[in-house]
Amino acid sequence: MRFLRIATLALTFLVVCSVSAYSQKSTFVGINATFETDDGPLRPSAGIVAEKRFTRHSGIESGLYYRRQVYTTHLLVQGPNGLLPVYFTVVQKFLSVPVLYKYYSRIVNVSVGPTFDLYVGWRQKNKSQNINVTSHNVHPDFSFGFMGKISKSFKLNSKIFLEPEVRYNPNFTYENEYVGFGVAAKYMIR
Repeated sequence: MRFLRIATLALTFLVVCSVSAYSQKSTFVGINATFETDDGPLRPSAGIVAEKRFTRHSGIESGLYYRRQVYTTHLLVQGPNGLLPVYFTVVQKFLSVPVLYKYYSRIVNVSVGPTFDLYVGWRQKNKSQNINVTSHNVHPDFSFGFMGKISKSFKLNSKIFLEPEVRYNPNFTYENEYVGFGVAAKYMIR
C-alpha cells in the first residue's frame, strides 16, 4: 500500500512536470531550500522544483520536498511516588508534493494550490531517562493541505534564476500549519 502511495506521488509530479501548452514561454527546474516551523524552531527542508510558465502572467509550479515535523509526547512510568510522565521527542518525516498555480508580476509572484504529504518514517530525537521508543504511527499516512507563497525572481544570467519566497501551508488532515521562508535556484531549460 505504501508503494502505491509513493508511486501516486511520483506520477503526479511527473505529470505536472510534463504538462505542455501551445503558448508556453519557459520551463524551469531547480532545487529549493526552506526553513519552516509548525510550532517551535525553524527546521530546514529541501526539495526539487519544476515550473512551467504558459503566458506572461500564468504558470504552474510543483516539486518534491522532504519535510520534518518534531512531535513531543510522554509516557506514564511507575515511579517511587506513583506515575511520572517521561517526555520524549519524535521526528516525523514527510514527502510533500505541491501543485500550485503561479501568477507572475514585476513586483512579486504569487503561488497557490493544494499540497499532498506522505508520511515516510520517524526517529526518536532524544532518549531521556533511557526510554527507547520502538514504534510510532501517524494516521492517516497520506494528508492534504493548501499552500500560498509570495516570491520574487532575480535573474543571475540568461538561464539561472534565484527566487526567495515566504510560504504558508496549513495541513487540513493533521490540523497543523507550516510557516517559513526559502530560496529556489532555478535553471531555464527552454
